[in-house]
Amino acid sequence: MEKETLEDIAQRLDRLEKLVAEIDRKFSSLVEKPVPDVPIGPEARAKMRGAEALKSNKQDDHRTKEIMDKIFEEMGIPPDFDPGSIEDLHESMRQNGIRAEDNEFSRAIIAEREK
Repeated sequence: MEKETLEDIAQRLDRLEKLVAEIDRKFSSLVEKPVPDVPIGPEARAKMRGAEALKSNKQDDHRTKEIMDKIFEEMGIPPDFDPGSIEDLHESMRQNGIRAEDNEFSRAIIAEREK
């Protein structure tokens, strides 16, 4: 490799800085075009936050469903399994002789519900 002088290195550094500045300018113009810096009022800002929260909730719901599907699959529960309603479960328990009143924990829940 050729021995470089301090002046050569300074010139290369200068060219590199100009190139980086040009790239930064081009990227900045790309970002500023689709999203102009327009001041918005509190009402518009609140709507934007609401839309972002809704989008986030939908993403969370989708992730939760994926996780639950995977857990059910690992437990051997088919994806089309319908657990039924809580009322159906209570009726099934009654038909099989299970009484909530006989369980201390269930009695406490029933007592809190009746307050």
